[in-house]
Amino acid sequence: MPYQKIILSKMGKIATITLNRPEVLNALDADMLEEIIHAIGDIEKDSNIRVVILGSNCEKAFSSGIDVGFVKDHDPWTGRLMGKLLHRTFGAVRALEKPVISAIDGLCLGAGLELAISGDILIASECSKFGLPNINVGIPAIVEAAILLPAIGLFGTKELCFTGKYWDVERAKEFNLLNSVVAPGELKTEVKSWADLMADKSPRGLATQKDIINKWMTTDLETAIDYSIQTVTLNLVTKDQKEGMGAFLEKREAKFTGE
Repeated sequence: MPYQKIILSKMGKIATITLNRPEVLNALDADMLEEIIHAIGDIEKDSNIRVVILGSNCEKAFSSGIDVGFVKDHDPWTGRLMGKLLHRTFGAVRALEKPVISAIDGLCLGAGLELAISGDILIASECSKFGLPNINVGIPAIVEAAILLPAIGLFGTKELCFTGKYWDVERAKEFNLLNSVVAPGELKTEVKSWADLMADKSPRGLATQKDIINKWMTTDLETAIDYSIQTVTLNLVTKDQKEGMGAFLEKREAKFTGE
């Protein structure tokens, strides 16, 4: 699939999906969402890739949210289909069995924020702003905004959803929305260091851990614990697990192959 609104690049164990509509601050339309889904599918099948970076080719924004010009005249049925496409896109990012780092530099708003929090690690420059301004045009936040509740708590979620205000990085850190904040110009270096750190881990271990954490978010405590035990048990017969244990006992660095 030729990409027009994103860029997919791969280097070693790391793949990067770059949002590439700078002229509209990376506003999300249907074509862009479909391209993200396709890129995620490509990465899922590539056993050489262990970590994904989700970033932007725009100096002012990660994403300004949904493309209002694209959706303003939608009838209810078309609007419903767009909501489902958003959910399918964000769900693909969440379900990808490889860690996704959201690299945020500038505005991260509405559906753009929902896309970012569908990733696993959020790293932002000091000039970034976060918000759900949907309410300012009379639309409630839906779809993956639901992830905010377990992530930042009830009152932080209500603040974003009810006020339409933008959070700076200090406010976002107060609510544990970000893993790391860096000075402008240092974002790529910081993101790369996180990606390199995770790229050296066991691919099967990472995939299993992400699956378990996703289950923790969507089910009751006892079911989540039982699922964790059953899933981890499967890892005990992998070559990566044996390599990891052997390297620990032999006091050497493990070399994981994903087997």
